[in-house]
Amino acid sequence: MFRVFSCVTAEHDWRLVVLAGLVCFIASIVAVSIFHRAIASRAWARLIWIAIAGAAIGYGIWATHFVAMLAYEPGVSTNYGLVLTALSLAAAMILTSGGFGVAVANSGRWRAAAGGGIIGAGIASMHYIGMWALEVPGRVTWSPGLVLISIVLGMVLGYAALAVALGRKDKWGTFAAALLLTLAIVSHHFTAMGAVQIVPDPTLANDTLSLSPAFLAAAIAGVALSVLGMSFVGVLADRRLATRTSRFEQIISELSLARQQVEDSQREIQDQKLRLDTAINNMVEALCMFDAEKRLVVCNERYARLYRLPPELLRAGTPHVDIIRHRVVTGILKSDTSEGAAVQFLSKLAALPFDAVSSRIDEFADGRLICVTRQPMAGGGWVATHLDVTEQRRSEAKIAHMAQHDALTDLPNRVLLRERMEHAIAVTRNGGLDLAVLMLDLDRFKEVNDTLGHPAGDSLLRAVSARLRECTAETALIARLGGDEFAVIDYVTNPAVEAAALAENIRKALCEPFDLGDHRVTVGTSIGIAIAPRDGNDPDVIMKSADLALYSAKSGGRGAFRFFEPELDALMHARRNLERDMRNAIAGRQFELHYQPFVSPVTGKVNGFEALLRWHHPQQGLVMPSEFIPLAEETGLIVPLGEWVLRTACAEAAKWPAHVRIAVNLSPAQFRSTEIVPVVIGALSSSGVAPHRLEIEVTETVIMHDSEAVFAVLGQLRELGVRIALDDFGTGYSSLSFLQKFPFDKIKIDRSFVNELSSARVEARHLARAVLRFAVSLGKTTTAEGVETKEQLDILCEEGCVETQGYYFSRPMPASDIARMLRRGAGAAVRAA
Repeated sequence: MFRVFSCVTAEHDWRLVVLAGLVCFIASIVAVSIFHRAIASRAWARLIWIAIAGAAIGYGIWATHFVAMLAYEPGVSTNYGLVLTALSLAAAMILTSGGFGVAVANSGRWRAAAGGGIIGAGIASMHYIGMWALEVPGRVTWSPGLVLISIVLGMVLGYAALAVALGRKDKWGTFAAALLLTLAIVSHHFTAMGAVQIVPDPTLANDTLSLSPAFLAAAIAGVALSVLGMSFVGVLADRRLATRTSRFEQIISELSLARQQVEDSQREIQDQKLRLDTAINNMVEALCMFDAEKRLVVCNERYARLYRLPPELLRAGTPHVDIIRHRVVTGILKSDTSEGAAVQFLSKLAALPFDAVSSRIDEFADGRLICVTRQPMAGGGWVATHLDVTEQRRSEAKIAHMAQHDALTDLPNRVLLRERMEHAIAVTRNGGLDLAVLMLDLDRFKEVNDTLGHPAGDSLLRAVSARLRECTAETALIARLGGDEFAVIDYVTNPAVEAAALAENIRKALCEPFDLGDHRVTVGTSIGIAIAPRDGNDPDVIMKSADLALYSAKSGGRGAFRFFEPELDALMHARRNLERDMRNAIAGRQFELHYQPFVSPVTGKVNGFEALLRWHHPQQGLVMPSEFIPLAEETGLIVPLGEWVLRTACAEAAKWPAHVRIAVNLSPAQFRSTEIVPVVIGALSSSGVAPHRLEIEVTETVIMHDSEAVFAVLGQLRELGVRIALDDFGTGYSSLSFLQKFPFDKIKIDRSFVNELSSARVEARHLARAVLRFAVSLGKTTTAEGVETKEQLDILCEEGCVETQGYYFSRPMPASDIARMLRRGAGAAVRAA
């Protein structure tokens, strides 16, 4: 590197060196500026600008070299070959243009390095071709190391210059890139010059066409400065033009954008208008708009079709009066079609408020109902919707009818009955008329429903409704309250006579057979009668009074009518008190069980006991089962009460010998409960009593309520091992059929037949013996109830009855007496009796 330093300081004229550096820097500025312009250009314009940039920097490299060569003083005379000098210029221009082109065209990360390498090669090519053109009377030698360093410096600094030029395109980026490019050229040149050594040789002479250094220096500097100056001026002019063009293009772009926005806005307006038209024309309602002058602004297609408007009445600006007149005179509206009718209708519309929402119903000649709703607008005028509400009103009327009428018979229901009764009672308060209220309950309806099915029951209810209409006056109101309950109300002037006559007519009409198609059935009715205002002046009070009278009629044997009496209310009050006391008795453990034994008539051995319920009322004392059991069944209290009986009886039986059985009666309400089987299982499990020791007694009445369900439950109990007994055998109509459907373990002969065994009437004795013989012949355990005499016992033994029960052996006893009886035996009990 010392050789390079001494070359620059000792062998060069520093003034020409400065000139060479100035020319090089100016050329670099111009070349980088043109290079930036090439980056911003496209297609052929880019190629032209790259060529100009290459020419500019090529001239700069070439001029720098030869101006610096003029500053070189090797100690011998120098000349330059014309051809090689020109070739060095061409090499510089071509290679630097290629370097710029590679840097612009390539988008990879190595484009600056590739372009810088090519530019470095161009600098080296120009220098060494130019040195080849040097003609001196001597021999030229080279230092290979410095040659290599010069080439590397040109390429590395050329890469740095392109990297800065690509990264920053402002004036500072241009300056920095130009400075680096200048350093690439200058460092290469002087390093390469340091590698040269000229050895004088007077024997060598140049006889080729050559240029003198003085002429070459002046020519090169002038041409280079002219070319660079024109290039720089061109760049500046192009930048200014580009700036103006950019501004113009920006204005054009903004104008184009504004135009596009206007077109988009117009398109959006058209789309909105189309959507609005589509929405308006697809509305369920007909729609129209009128301005403050009562002229049509817009309407949809449904409005035009609804009122059959001709095209001339659909134009914007059509007066409202013309459209209304068209509705009237063409007969669209249900009214007179005269001009006077149109004027009258217009006057009616004019009376409507224009500053508030209004609604009206217009009826068409074809029966349609149109709801017109008018909504005022802020600037005057209004928007109106026209909706066909015909089906809606019909549906509302149908719903209102359904809400007040029975779906099966189409008779008024309880809601409408109460409403009519309120009006009727208000009429009776003015005097002169009374109101008869009849409550009806069909007799034997459940039997028809259960045996023939619900469709037959429904047909019967419809037939009853028709017959009630036939046997009552037009002024009477007939209502169905639910199930087989009906009510009839009518005005009367003489209640005792007219109400009784009405009830008798109804009773006779409903006693006649009903033809249901495949079946002919006969039912009756029980009727309770209350008179307003005598028996109450409120619908609820009157209905309650009639219901009490109906309860009395049903209790009296059915098929009759009863008037309300104040005593009935007292009886019902006592019944309610008894129900309340019974609920308290269950919670307060006032019930207890007594037990009546089953005894073998031959051996006197006790086979088991029947559990019988007793109630010790705190105030009334002992209440008999016949008084509270029916009430318990009606109120549902029999279910928890029956569960208590089962558990208590099984717990007591657990204390007895293993051969002694316990019998418990079950009511219809218990079979309707789905918990009867789990209750029995729980009672047996908690007490430890074997299932075969428990007997469940059921009556024919229990089975008739729902024989299939009852038999299913009895089957489950029998599978557990529980014995099933048919109680009160012989008193019903279906005992034989029940014996065929279910394998009962025991048959209990009703006490009425046992009593007849010692009757004075021969026929009665024969019938009782026949029933007894038939029961024994079935091969099942036969138990005779109600044995009270020795004669009855002997007959039972004679007929083969294996088990008896009655006062002859023992009355029902508390649990504490059972152990003593079992120790003494039945014979002792008989003697005690």
